[in-house]
Amino acid sequence: MAELLTLAELAAMPTLGQTVLAGARGLDRVVLWAHSCEMPDPWRWLGLDELLMTVGLGLPAAERDQVDFVRRLAGAQLSGMTLGEDGMAPPLTAAMLEEADRLAFPVLSTSHEVPFVVLGRTVALAGEAGQAQQLIRISRLYRALNQVPSSPSQALRSVENTFGIRMAVADAATGAVLFPGRLNPSPRTVREVSRLAHAQTEPQPRGLSASTGSLRSWPLHAARKAVLLVEEADNHMLDSFALAHLQQAVTAAVNNVMSTATLTLARGEHLVSLVLGGRLPVDTLADQCREFGLPEGEMVVLAAATDEPNDLLVMLYAAGVAHLPHRLADRLVVCVGRQEEQAALDAVAPLARGVGVSPPFTALSGLDDAIGKAAWALAAAPRKAGAVARYGEFRGSVLPRDGETAREIVHGVLGPLAAPGARGERLLRTLECYLANGRSWAATSEELRIHRQSLAYRLQQIEEATGRSLKGSRDLAELWIAVTAHRLFSRETGQ
Repeated sequence: MAELLTLAELAAMPTLGQTVLAGARGLDRVVLWAHSCEMPDPWRWLGLDELLMTVGLGLPAAERDQVDFVRRLAGAQLSGMTLGEDGMAPPLTAAMLEEADRLAFPVLSTSHEVPFVVLGRTVALAGEAGQAQQLIRISRLYRALNQVPSSPSQALRSVENTFGIRMAVADAATGAVLFPGRLNPSPRTVREVSRLAHAQTEPQPRGLSASTGSLRSWPLHAARKAVLLVEEADNHMLDSFALAHLQQAVTAAVNNVMSTATLTLARGEHLVSLVLGGRLPVDTLADQCREFGLPEGEMVVLAAATDEPNDLLVMLYAAGVAHLPHRLADRLVVCVGRQEEQAALDAVAPLARGVGVSPPFTALSGLDDAIGKAAWALAAAPRKAGAVARYGEFRGSVLPRDGETAREIVHGVLGPLAAPGARGERLLRTLECYLANGRSWAATSEELRIHRQSLAYRLQQIEEATGRSLKGSRDLAELWIAVTAHRLFSRETGQ
C-alpha cells in the first residue's frame, strides 16, 4: 500500500525550506493535502491530516488567542501548520509554542524563497500514488456498510472484519454504547473522550491509551451528541480520509435510530397519559404494549429521580430494555417486564438520584396504582446515585402508601391550595419552594423571582387558606407531608 508523506519527510527536503518551530513529537503525522488559508478560523475549512499554509494574516496577536488558535487546529486533527517567513504574521508567543509542544502539534516555518505552491505541489505529487488506494478503501468501506443497512451494529462489525479494527458508537452524555462493535469501552472512558472530542477549545487526542492498540475518537453531531471510537491495529488499513467518510455514515445511522426511538417514545407516553386520564381503555394499551416489546405476565414500575429523563431513556435503549415511559419534570417513570427489572435498574440507577420500585402486577389496569407505589418507594429512597427502594421495604416512612390516603391528606391539609385554578397553583408552588429551601426567604424569593414583600404576602395567604402556621413544628410537618403526597401521587398520575 502506497504511503503518504509525513511532516518529518517534508521537513527533511532542503528544497522546501521547512524549519520546525514546535511540536516535533508530531512530525510522524501524514500529510494528505496542503492548503493555503488566511481566514481567522481555518479549522472550519481544513480537516483531517491536512497541512495549513499561512502567512499569518489570520493568526491573532494576543498570547491567549494564539494558544486557543493552536488548540483548535489540533482539535480539527490537522497535520500541522507552516508559517511563511514574509513578516506578515504577528510574533509567535512562547505560550503558543509551548502549547504546540504539549499537544505534539507541529508548527513549522517556510523560507521566504519557497512559494507555498511548491510545497502544495510536492504534497499533491506524493499523494497521487496513494489516491487510488484511498478510493479502493472507500469502496470497501461502503460495501461493508451496505451489507446490513438495517442494523448499525452489524454494519460496524462488517467494517471491523474488513479493516481489522475494533469500533463502537456511544452516547456522549451518558457513556452508554449505542451501537456495539467489538470495542467495549467503559462509560467513564466514553465520557472522557466525548468531552475532548466535542470541546470547543480543547483538541481531541490523536491517540488515547487503551488496553491494546490505539483508541481514537470522533464527535458525531447527531440529534444527541455521540462519539465514534475506533481502535486500530498496527496495519492502519483505514486511513483518516476513509474514517471521515465512516464518521458521516455513522452520524446518519445515529440520527435514523434516534428519530425512530423518539417517535416510539412519544407514542408510548401518549398512550400512558390517555390511560391515566381515563380516556383510553386499558385493553387497548395492553394490545399496544405487545408492539413495544413488553411481555405478557408480571410487570413493575420504576420511578427514578432525575433532571435529565432523556439520559435515562438512552441508557434503557442501550441496555435493550423494553419499556413504557412517562416523563415528568423531576423524574422518569417506566413500566418494564418483571424479568427485566434488574437490567432496567442497572441502566438507570447509576445516573438517578434514587429509584423507587413498585410491587409486581399482572394487568395494566393496575398501572395507576403501581405508579403511585413506585412514587412512594422513591420518596423513601436515599437521594443518591445507585440508591434503590422497593415498595413495602421501608416501614418507617410517614408518607401515605396509596393514592386514596394521599388525596385525603392533600384535601384535608392543603384545602384550596390543591383546587384547580391559578391562585391555588401559585400558592402551592410557593409553599413547595419555601419548604424545599429550608424556609429560607432569600433562596425562595430568588428561585421564584419575586420580591421578599411579595413572598411575605403569599405566605400569609397560605396560612389563611390552610389554617396552619408556618412557624409551628406540627403544622409544618403536616404541610410537608401534604405537599409531598400531592407531588408524588396527584401529579404522578396526572390527576
